[in-house]
Amino acid sequence: MTCIFKFRFAGSLTGVSKMHCRDKRDNFKRKSKNMDTNLFQLDENSPLSRIKTYFDALQNSTDEYLFAMDVSTRQVMLSKNFLRDFNFPDILVDDFAALLTPFVWHEDREILESAMNELDSANAGVEIFGELRLMNRNGEYGWVSLRMGVGADEFGQPELAAGIISRMDIKVKADHITGLLNRNAFHLALMKELNNSGDAHGAVVFVGLDNFQLINETYGYEVSDNALRQIAQDITNILPVDIPLYKLDNDMFAFFVSDVYPEEIEIIFSSIQLCMREIRNIDDTIYCTASAGAVFYPDDADDVVTLMRYAEVALEFARQKGKDQIAFFDAAFYERWRYDLGMQNLMQNSIARGCEDFFLCYQPQVNAKTGELVGAEALLRWYDRDGSVVAPMQFIPLLEKSRMIIPVGHWIIENAIKTAKHWHSFMPKFEISVNISLYQLEEHMLYEFVKDCIERYDIDPTTIVFELTESHNIYDWDFVNKQFQAFHDLGIKISMDDFGMGYSNLSFLKNFRCNQIKIDRVFVEDILNSEYDRQLVKHIIMMCHAVGMEVCVEGIEDEPTYIYVRDVCGADIIQGFYFGYPETPDVFVKRFETINKA
Repeated sequence: MTCIFKFRFAGSLTGVSKMHCRDKRDNFKRKSKNMDTNLFQLDENSPLSRIKTYFDALQNSTDEYLFAMDVSTRQVMLSKNFLRDFNFPDILVDDFAALLTPFVWHEDREILESAMNELDSANAGVEIFGELRLMNRNGEYGWVSLRMGVGADEFGQPELAAGIISRMDIKVKADHITGLLNRNAFHLALMKELNNSGDAHGAVVFVGLDNFQLINETYGYEVSDNALRQIAQDITNILPVDIPLYKLDNDMFAFFVSDVYPEEIEIIFSSIQLCMREIRNIDDTIYCTASAGAVFYPDDADDVVTLMRYAEVALEFARQKGKDQIAFFDAAFYERWRYDLGMQNLMQNSIARGCEDFFLCYQPQVNAKTGELVGAEALLRWYDRDGSVVAPMQFIPLLEKSRMIIPVGHWIIENAIKTAKHWHSFMPKFEISVNISLYQLEEHMLYEFVKDCIERYDIDPTTIVFELTESHNIYDWDFVNKQFQAFHDLGIKISMDDFGMGYSNLSFLKNFRCNQIKIDRVFVEDILNSEYDRQLVKHIIMMCHAVGMEVCVEGIEDEPTYIYVRDVCGADIIQGFYFGYPETPDVFVKRFETINKA
């Protein structure tokens, strides 16, 4: 069993707080000078006596801080460097935590307290681990790791606890591939930069390689490791000699520059971009690009943890804008990013509870010629934590990006089919349309799930329509057609949603075999005033009819537009606010009752 306490807190070491901690340390020194260094005697029956020889040998062979505790008496035996560096009163103490606490950075003291509390109730074999900031004899704070374990006596009862405090700044600092200093070294160097000067100004820059995983997959790890070494050397050569480059996680590098302006950072990054254009290889040349995020201190933040987080957020911003560019930290983007992360977390919890905060609304689809209700599109909605309905454009892209659309997509399909089956008692041929994204198509269990739903609910598959969304992101039409052909063989209709948007144009009709297209609302919003829109919609519908496809026109909001699309353009199906807004099933079902009574 392992219990882990691993926390890091944001917070700069301001002059006042640092002076306050030094005063405490000096006071403690003055008190300790009056203490008897032989205050405690080691009981010969204590388990500490039995290990003292080994303990002494071990402490003489390491610079790390060692301690051992008698579980029954709580006496703690310390290595001599505790007395040297912290001026502890003796190598045998009764309250180790109380003695160490004044030297722990105030925001990290709860980590030490939690670890010691866990030790009080720990069983044999338990390992306790924490990381915190500890003040050294020079009055400077540095990260240390605290690790403790509990051993048992011959009867299996906890008898002896042993621990070690290791300075993280003397751990191996080098990345094993590039030889650059690593994240921990960067953290310590930046902390020193901020603490050594009360008016430190500069920028922290994170550089991330774009799609570097493709090099791993294409050429193998040996080539990609060589590429990383070459990139590290090239960027190092670009940076001024007094600015070291650090290797962070995976394919990310970092550096910080004092007294610099945004324009200067852009010039440095331009040079990095140039050196990234070609990565020399034995067989051929590998092409790679980089994105970067920069944050300025103290304008954007004045502590290490926050600066590193902001730099990473800025790097993400650069990648979202299209990669191969630099972005500076933007507070508005950061708030949106945090909001998105919060929404993702809420949606994950909702999915874990059976999609309880999601619900479906249905927008009517009518026969263009008769105005008769013939179907509906199932539209996903989601309640935020405060009970408000979140706009689909806010949360659906997050579902797709995080692949949470796969479990939610299953829930949508099943609930839409279940609702349609119930409504078939009012109108047997009523069609239900469900959006299907590329992410869902890539899930190999989708077909089996849909087939199982059709069988369980005993529904006529010809009343189900799958609408392909985001078709402009599709590059492998053979794959898409193969997946949809399987659904078509079940009897399900296939539709192309948002026809005319992005790259969803006439050429796609040649690539995508479907039964229906849906003309996007942007082409009918001004159709009564735009001759171009009138001719475009009219001829798209004529062409689709010529090859046996029906056409649904979205965005119809008034009677004149409806009449024109119906009588002049010859649309088959109409969808829009003129015939109804998306409604929950209990509201929508009233349409069936009206039709049934007619």
